[in-house]
Amino acid sequence: MANEYEKYTSTFKQKVLEEYRPGIYGSGLKSLAKRFKIKGSHHLIMCWYRQWDGTVQSLNPKPRTGRPRTLTNEEVERYVLNFVETMNNQHKPVDYKMVQNHVEVSLNRKVALATIKRYGRTECGITSRATHEITTRDIDENHWIEIGKFRKFLQRISNDRLIFIDEIAIYGIMPPLRTLVAPGHQSFVIVDKPSAYAERFDFIGAINGSKPIACMTLTPVDHKAKDIQGVRKEVIHEWIIKSLAPAINRLNIDCVHLICDRSRAHNRAEMMQAFIMGKCKSVINVHYMPTASAKYISPLDNPIWHSFRETVRKQHPLTISNLPSILSRTFYSLSRDQIMNGYRKCAITYGTDVFYDQPFT
Repeated sequence: MANEYEKYTSTFKQKVLEEYRPGIYGSGLKSLAKRFKIKGSHHLIMCWYRQWDGTVQSLNPKPRTGRPRTLTNEEVERYVLNFVETMNNQHKPVDYKMVQNHVEVSLNRKVALATIKRYGRTECGITSRATHEITTRDIDENHWIEIGKFRKFLQRISNDRLIFIDEIAIYGIMPPLRTLVAPGHQSFVIVDKPSAYAERFDFIGAINGSKPIACMTLTPVDHKAKDIQGVRKEVIHEWIIKSLAPAINRLNIDCVHLICDRSRAHNRAEMMQAFIMGKCKSVINVHYMPTASAKYISPLDNPIWHSFRETVRKQHPLTISNLPSILSRTFYSLSRDQIMNGYRKCAITYGTDVFYDQPFT
């Protein structure tokens, strides 16, 4: 209501008060409030009357001082904003409890946590955001020089001639991360066993710039039969000979480059030999991505595996018998746009700035 009261000008108030005649019918406070349609009724006019000395100037709004400041503008900037900026520059987490402790130690007096939060939000523009984990390698300049060089090399090759392979672990129990919940209910999902005890499936996939090419699923039964855990180079070689090499031949594309990480399962010489055994002459070389750079260079590792895993989750419940077919069907359903967006996000599309996603640049 205060904002509505403020719309009355001093001249209007003067006009109303000049009509006021105590004790005369039709000129009292209630009658004036009704005649001039004043919100706040006669109580508001009485407030004007107490302030009025007969002049318009006396009815002007008085400046409002508000609550006294606990910290000066200079103290807010020095002990709140600068402290948070210092912690951000050091890439360390910070919360308002830490800011409060810093302020109180620096000024040697108590300051309420709510007050510091108010100053932080309204005067400093400080916001709370989700943290993003990075390693020291992610901010190493030499590491990014290697990534930039490799991206520039890939940009000189047609995306359809770049085939990325990668592996991902999928577990037999992966309920959806979110579900709709009606009022008064809870978000419980029944599973056969805790996720920590779920069987592991290893999935291998290969894509080029426009389509998924080949994939394979290693089930717990396969792991037991081969007496292995995870993906080994023997598995990769067998998959290349039986699946990947024939799939690449069907593309009818020459001068193909295979891109992979430096996993022990990826041996360049033995992989090239597997392509020869699979009668695939299109692959002219196998290239290793720089160490620990797959999340920046591989479209599979960066955007595609995340959406792939979430799509699989939505097909809950998963079973040992239906999961391999779900994985294969989901992989081959990847659209051209999804794959092209993955290549673009990894800056291997021609003309993209190879350092666009480098932290702190």
